[in-house]
Amino acid sequence: MRFFRKESFKKVLVPLGLGVAYLLLFMTSACLEGEDTRNKEGCPIPTQADATGIKQVFFSPYKAQRYATALDTVLFSEFRFNFELEILIKKNQNSSTFPLHSEKFDCIQTFSLQNISNISVILTAPFAGLPIGTDISYLLFTPDKKRISELRDFGNVSVFFGTSLELKPPNYSQLKTRTFLFLKNGTQKFVDSTSPFLKTN
Repeated sequence: MRFFRKESFKKVLVPLGLGVAYLLLFMTSACLEGEDTRNKEGCPIPTQADATGIKQVFFSPYKAQRYATALDTVLFSEFRFNFELEILIKKNQNSSTFPLHSEKFDCIQTFSLQNISNISVILTAPFAGLPIGTDISYLLFTPDKKRISELRDFGNVSVFFGTSLELKPPNYSQLKTRTFLFLKNGTQKFVDSTSPFLKTN
């Protein structure tokens, strides 16, 4: 049986050692990057972006594979006022793509939208005794019981906002609104919408 000569063994060992060292370096840098781009729950930290407008206003409940429209009648107890923001992700975002860092199933993609000043929802028709022009954002509550009118910190948010309306209207009322997005540079964007008919009894 023939054995490797000492010189041949060195020729194999040197590239192999370099390869192992490179792999360890890559794994270490990836782990450090993963720690920098994830919060303490293990989810990715918010992506830096700018809000550019309101993409849509839409209404729950979601049934028969669609959201409710102005032609529908829904139970007020199931009604939710929702909207989606349009955003522009800033360039040169760092993200961890190393396969050892698997995403948690309960992670929701979030964004840091530092250019938003506030959001308002204005009546374009009378509703539940309130006149045209009333800002009802103080009556719209997020799932964690925050009023839309009080939101000022948009540093860790989804582009989707779901709210419940804490004002019971007369039976078969429709909510007609103009939702405003006010930006810190002084510009404003808005979207008009009409809710389904709200059945209260």
